[in-house]
Amino acid sequence: MGAQLLLNTTLRQTLAGVAALIPTTEPDSGEVECRDYHKLNSSSLQCEFIRNTSDCGIDEGFINYLLFPYCSLPNLVPLAMVILFLWLMVLFVLLGVTADDYFCSALKVISDTLKLSQNIAGVTILAFGNGAPDIFSAVAAITNNNGVNAGLAIGALFGAGVFVTTVVVGAVAILTPFEMMQRPFLRDVVFYLAAAFWTWCVLWYKNINLPQAIGFIGLYVVYVLVVLIGRKIRQSRLKASQSQSTMPTDFSNNYSVNGTVADDPDEEYLTFRQPSGKHVHPRRAVKGTLQVTEGVTVGPLLGGQAGANPTLQPQTSVDLSRNSFSTSGERMPLLGSIKEENIGSGGLSGLGAELWEGLNPIDTAGWRNKGTFGKGYEIFKAPIQLVLNLTVSIVDFEEDNHNWNRPLNCLHCITGPLFVVFAINNGFDKIGGVMPVWAVVLMCGALLAVVVFCTSNSENYPIYHWAFGYLAFVVSVVWIYATANEIVNLLQAFGLVFNISDAILGLTLLAWGNSIGDLVADTAMARQGFPRMGVSACFGGPLFNMLMGIGISCTIATIKSRDHWNFPLNRTLLQSVLAGSLGFSLLSSLILIPASKFKVGRWYGIYLIVVYIAFLGLALATEFGTFGDI
Repeated sequence: MGAQLLLNTTLRQTLAGVAALIPTTEPDSGEVECRDYHKLNSSSLQCEFIRNTSDCGIDEGFINYLLFPYCSLPNLVPLAMVILFLWLMVLFVLLGVTADDYFCSALKVISDTLKLSQNIAGVTILAFGNGAPDIFSAVAAITNNNGVNAGLAIGALFGAGVFVTTVVVGAVAILTPFEMMQRPFLRDVVFYLAAAFWTWCVLWYKNINLPQAIGFIGLYVVYVLVVLIGRKIRQSRLKASQSQSTMPTDFSNNYSVNGTVADDPDEEYLTFRQPSGKHVHPRRAVKGTLQVTEGVTVGPLLGGQAGANPTLQPQTSVDLSRNSFSTSGERMPLLGSIKEENIGSGGLSGLGAELWEGLNPIDTAGWRNKGTFGKGYEIFKAPIQLVLNLTVSIVDFEEDNHNWNRPLNCLHCITGPLFVVFAINNGFDKIGGVMPVWAVVLMCGALLAVVVFCTSNSENYPIYHWAFGYLAFVVSVVWIYATANEIVNLLQAFGLVFNISDAILGLTLLAWGNSIGDLVADTAMARQGFPRMGVSACFGGPLFNMLMGIGISCTIATIKSRDHWNFPLNRTLLQSVLAGSLGFSLLSSLILIPASKFKVGRWYGIYLIVVYIAFLGLALATEFGTFGDI
């Protein structure tokens, strides 16, 4: 008891001494920054400091990652950081798999059931699906801890924007020179420049109010209107020209959908983020909502156009996706496998076999066809896939029986809602001070599962099967947001341990983690001879992420702020460097590409790579150099 009292007294005196020596952000605030634990030379004092300092706590998420190296492994901090880095990789895989395999599938169901046109879906639901990891990471960083992690979000948005518009576009240009789409390119770059300038202005004044935050969302609404009106005008002109002459069917020059004009080569097409591996069971591999055949194009992304809902041709189809590519009618995921229609049940039968078919996280049918990397990745993500399979449904109207799995969908009635209430930290709240929320959700879910089981069979999907797509949307959103919170907390811990800023972590680890899929998929398209499709969303995609990521998160933050109007933001020289680098990249592209008659050659790809290296070097020099804040 005496030793404990002495330790507590010593700790209080140490904290008081540190607080007296450290300048605070507000006069007489008495607050101690978490970074100040570095000034303590005892691992036990560092652990106690982290445990008892409010600035070291977390507002959202489940794990305080600083406690692991300094309290759990105080004598093996380097090993602890290696373990945390591996855990960061797991979180990035979880984020990507959830967005690609489950969230986008749910968005497709919503788009189909609401009967949205492909034009509307392309610039709203589809764009949201593609940008979900970036947007939720921004929301998690800005809305948590009163915005102290805003630098992480802004650094990630600027860093990802520079990475995609330089490294991804540059890599595609080096692999396969191509001709840039003229009107979509000019439109997207101009809007992106406006968004970057607006963001920098907000940072310059170190404050954002509610109208300004909503204005980010409003600017994207204006962009959507420009896209839709432009498509309408262009399509009308093409239809008029088609009525005067017979349109050729050469894929390289003209595109048609069910006999109607979709657009000219100035427009390209993409689709939802596609599965990073395998889906839950053989029938769950969501077929690409985009397939390109000779004379047929389906499914626009940002900057594309589309006509009526098409009927796909069976010949020479190319399924284009964010993470998969093939040159046949069969889908070939880059990190996944070819699924056969039936997987052996290993002796299981009936409902048990059907349930295992849905839960099995390993692609047993295509295992032999995988390389070493493919098998390793399959094993690595198997636990992630299993947990997601247990909680999230996938409804696919293009698959046989719409991916209906009777026992698994009944299980989802229980596991999905239970996961949601625990993930939002309301599971143990008491209703009326008596019954916990999780018990009520469990009983309601079990009752619903019984109803579903009694009103359905395994052979045919029930009439209400589409509702599981909406449930999957809610559950996958919670998965993505919870994972983004953990990534933000973990990156903040890395910043504290290595004493580097959130902005650097955002423009490197977070930006790379969220953008590496674009690089892999787009370069794969370029190698297959479709470079323009590979870069079709390299400007419109980051534009959406910046406007909606900052708009949504800052709108929430301003509403949650004390005066419900203003939300303070920190501004550093590094953030100005990020904004300036993105602006330079976009302006140089806006000048050089039209000057070269929109022909993007290898020289331009090399130039873009050099720009990114220079940007990264300047950012690191700003972080570790002698520059001060402006």
